[in-house]
Amino acid sequence: RLRRSLMKMPRRVSSAFERRAAVVLPLCNVNGVPAVLFEKRARHLRAHPDEVCLPGGMVSAGDDKSIVGTCLREMEEEIGGMDHESITVLGVLRCNWGEVHHLTGVAVTPVVCYIGEISHLNLQPSADEVAEVFTVPLSSFLNRDRWVKRENFAPIF
Repeated sequence: RLRRSLMKMPRRVSSAFERRAAVVLPLCNVNGVPAVLFEKRARHLRAHPDEVCLPGGMVSAGDDKSIVGTCLREMEEEIGGMDHESITVLGVLRCNWGEVHHLTGVAVTPVVCYIGEISHLNLQPSADEVAEVFTVPLSSFLNRDRWVKRENFAPIF
């Protein structure tokens, strides 16, 4: 059902934006528990060091045939030990790319993927970009007590 809903959404970013990037919302299972995989960026990075993020990065015009290709390539570069052949692309999230571009200077496209059961994998973050990888159970996002809300700001988990 999730895949069907996502496939009704736009599937590509307009090339009207010079700076384009993609991130993966990697859904997974950890010992059978549905979760989301996150990264903590390496401390030595110039931009956003030590911040929690989703795998992804900038479109490489010469290498990437699609925005989905961008996010899969970036995730493979950032996290070793993953079975990349078993990743299922569920779809592209709808967003207002112009608004995202206005805020960040980059049109970022989120792509939802299912990466499977990962408890048996030895995930190895690339030290060049990633300090660590970790998961958060989906049920945690549903607990409203875990969200910080401030006036005039988006909620923070």
